[in-house]
Amino acid sequence: MTKIRIGVLGTGTIMRGSHLLTLRDHPRAEVAAAANHRSESLERLAADFNIAKRYTDFGAMAADPEIDAVVIALPNYLHAPATIQMLEAGKHVLCEKPMAMSVAECEQMIEAARGSGRKLMIGHMWRFDREIVWLRELVASGKLGRVFKVKSHEVLIYDLYGEDPPLDSWFLDRALAGGGGLTDMGIHSFDTLRFVLGNARPIRVFATTGTFFKDIEVEDTATVMLEFEGGVTALIEAGWYNLHADEQQGYTQVFGDRGYATAVPPELRMNVEGEWSVIQPRIPPRKQQEDLPAFQAQMDHFIDCIVNDREPSPGGEDGLWAMRMLEAAYSSAESGEAVAIEG
Repeated sequence: MTKIRIGVLGTGTIMRGSHLLTLRDHPRAEVAAAANHRSESLERLAADFNIAKRYTDFGAMAADPEIDAVVIALPNYLHAPATIQMLEAGKHVLCEKPMAMSVAECEQMIEAARGSGRKLMIGHMWRFDREIVWLRELVASGKLGRVFKVKSHEVLIYDLYGEDPPLDSWFLDRALAGGGGLTDMGIHSFDTLRFVLGNARPIRVFATTGTFFKDIEVEDTATVMLEFEGGVTALIEAGWYNLHADEQQGYTQVFGDRGYATAVPPELRMNVEGEWSVIQPRIPPRKQQEDLPAFQAQMDHFIDCIVNDREPSPGGEDGLWAMRMLEAAYSSAESGEAVAIEG
């Protein structure tokens, strides 16, 4: 079986601790090359994962005919230019979230994918989490009845995660990241809730942002209220360095008129003949917060879409929706008013 030859761009935690672990022994893929503008971190990564080809020039990687696809986990401001460059060079792309720095950049990436005939997938990994998939299937089954409210937590708590992101990180530089905790963490909730609701269309958002815990130029805390088509209301809490969160990162709740369910951890509560029953599905326990099996399933899907010529999910349009929600949320936080989500 011919393996998909993959190049990786970026040397940070998500590349080291997730993407490369899923690729290291993958039966249908091999890591053919690594790229990063910083040669020191590139050399360390390549040595640690035994990657022979190394590029500090992304154009040289794009021109390499022995690379079929790339995984991009660079600072956010590089997502769009690197993705477009790789697509136009004929390579399939899995790009980390957020898809880009703006709706306009997302649209350019989608157009590049269409023009090249290559696959574009966005790394919203919670869509592949076993508990989140179970929750989506539960909502689709109708067992919860009419869903009227959903909630999501994406909050890093200081006593668990410490100073994460560190104060010298590009995540705290608006020019490189685009925004703070809402961009980094809240984008997960935007996509996860839309996914759980069957790709429901968001129509309006009200948001507040603030910087309470560190002397940084971007927000470390955000609270968002969303309205989805069909009258479903969503509450999102996102941020870094917080001292408390009601539950752990990834915690997702769905409220229906016949039942209630959560993921991370998974639980279903149903009113059966006047009595509440609590059901815990048979899902393997998590070994870590962002479970590696979710990243493995994400990578398997990306490779399968290339091999079998299928459109990935989440694709460019899904990443675009998340960016529309993000831009509208920042606009609301600035104006103090609810903002319609266009599209």
